[in-house]
Amino acid sequence: MTNSVAFTRQLGAESGVQLNPLRDGSSVPAVGNSDQSFGIIMRATRGRIDKPFLVDRGNVARKLGKVESMRVSALNEAHVQVVEALNNGAYQAVVQRLSTASSIVSWLGITTSTNTFTYAVTPAEPVAPYLLAIRHLECFNDGIVVEFRAEEKKVGGVAGDNDYITLRIKDAAGVLLHEFTGSLKADAVNEFGASAYLPDVVASLTDAVEVKVGVTGAQAVIAATSNAYGYDAGGKQKWASSGVRVCFVEGALAFDAAAYTAARQRLQASQFEFDYLASGGTQAPALLGQLAQLAHDTNRQLRFDVPGSLAADAAVTFVEQLNLAAGASPHLLHAYWAPLRSDDPTGVNPKGFIGTSALNIAYGCARNAQRNAKGFAPKNYPIAGREFPVNRTGIAQVYTPSDQELNALARARINPVVYETYTGGGRYVFRDSLTQAPVENSLRKLISVVEMSTAIDEAVTRAAKDALQLPMAISTKRTRDFLTSLFEAAEASGWLVPSGAPEMGGRAWAFDVAPSAARPYDALDVSYWLHYDGTNRQTFVTQTITR
Repeated sequence: MTNSVAFTRQLGAESGVQLNPLRDGSSVPAVGNSDQSFGIIMRATRGRIDKPFLVDRGNVARKLGKVESMRVSALNEAHVQVVEALNNGAYQAVVQRLSTASSIVSWLGITTSTNTFTYAVTPAEPVAPYLLAIRHLECFNDGIVVEFRAEEKKVGGVAGDNDYITLRIKDAAGVLLHEFTGSLKADAVNEFGASAYLPDVVASLTDAVEVKVGVTGAQAVIAATSNAYGYDAGGKQKWASSGVRVCFVEGALAFDAAAYTAARQRLQASQFEFDYLASGGTQAPALLGQLAQLAHDTNRQLRFDVPGSLAADAAVTFVEQLNLAAGASPHLLHAYWAPLRSDDPTGVNPKGFIGTSALNIAYGCARNAQRNAKGFAPKNYPIAGREFPVNRTGIAQVYTPSDQELNALARARINPVVYETYTGGGRYVFRDSLTQAPVENSLRKLISVVEMSTAIDEAVTRAAKDALQLPMAISTKRTRDFLTSLFEAAEASGWLVPSGAPEMGGRAWAFDVAPSAARPYDALDVSYWLHYDGTNRQTFVTQTITR
């Protein structure tokens, strides 16, 4: 036998040419868009409760359901903030829906008798024999509709029973959510030899729906005489429909510390990426505490709202009682107080107080999408001041803090969202950009520095992880080369400026990468020193009249 291939992949003792697999030396660290996304723990009327899920501008109504009135529950403010953020620059939200022990995800069982079908919602899996059992894990408070049918199957010119069906799941308004086609027989395969068994087909396409078949053998068919087979006299497809069935019970809305802890753990374990955490306007100290813990554990920034209905001194008290500045990473926590009544961006609620922290995140996400040639976003520009006005309609400021109250707010590290006058007129803006770090004269107090610092940490730790399980000399060189390239680009992008510290020698950055002195064979020590550009928060103007 002749062979037109001039090589082999693995040579033994024979003469020949071995072609080794392609080695890629062109790979460079990829720039993702996690800094255009945010995570949130919230109450919603739709969405799975067992793990986080993604929501974007195009699917927010389908994923989270209709926005409900904040008069019914203050918890509904989070939904308003998510919609507003997605409409103002946030790429997507990673949502962990709140639930309690009283939340129940039920099965919809379908049984057949004399070619008709009956439907029953049960918390426990139905007991065979049954035709289908379906569990919808996206947990719609307003219910779902299940439809199914079988195509005509002619045997010798006569319609015969069919084991292949098409299954649809719709929402209460009739919007199609899922569609699957498969067999009721466990040994069915498709043209490519893969399983065509309906539960296997569903599992291969989504983890949001569970389907089980409770019949076997001759019973695992749709009868030719049933109302889910073929076509009617008018030529229309015949579908069996459950009608709207409520298969999820949300239960109590009194969420406790256990519910918040479970939600925080699920969001932290998510494979979806995000660089910000939004509070959704919550005033629950237990939830804010869990979010602060999550910010520390993930090195993500939490932006939270101080109720706009509070006066300035009460706003200070609200933050002081949370005592978040005593936590492990207070520089990651950013408070916003907006004493503003405005129209609801979703149009559902009457004019009222709606937090602005998620809107601030959205503006940050939009800014972060504008990268320079080196892949750096202008994170040295804080989301504050005249360039980032609050774009809601019908805004009315109900409290105007005095200079002394503004001083108290700044000392409590609260960022007011109020009316300010600039050239070209006034606007409602984020007046300041302070973190909760309990410092007076430190870069750690500035949100822009935290934005840049966390971005650098993320880039360095990911590159360091890429260099794990390599020879020590190779890992050391790769890490050094990466840090040199990263910090040069950061300085060129205006993130870093020369330091006045004597040990820095006028440089903006320095680093040390070397095997650990204590464990030189399997541990690498990486340290770096950076001097970030600050933010002009105060300008002192003096006019001198001369003769």
